[in-house]
Amino acid sequence: MIAHYFQFLKTGASSDPSVKNLRLISERIGVKTGYIRFALELRDGSELHVFEYVTSSMHKLDYSYHWQDREQNLIMRWDNAPHHPEVAPDHLHDGTVVKPTHEPTLAEILKMIGDSM
Repeated sequence: MIAHYFQFLKTGASSDPSVKNLRLISERIGVKTGYIRFALELRDGSELHVFEYVTSSMHKLDYSYHWQDREQNLIMRWDNAPHHPEVAPDHLHDGTVVKPTHEPTLAEILKMIGDSM
């Protein structure tokens, strides 16, 4: 199940019109959990770094989608790391502002990025 989900992520990302290249960094698939990390080179020269740690029921235990410009400056990052207890576990770094958000899907993020290009 996890392997199918990770393949779904990679296939969806690779076929997105805003994506130029996918570079797989790490992928581990166990019986109960798995994680994947890859970077997407986008057509405008920016990059989206994707990390998901999931259970076999596809619940995201941990995630981060880090979008940066050509100079590796943060544009936005969605994650659920507990480093901002003043906001919900799911939050968005928009420049220097941190605000609560919902748990996004990779497809939602790619659509938002594509719409901004």
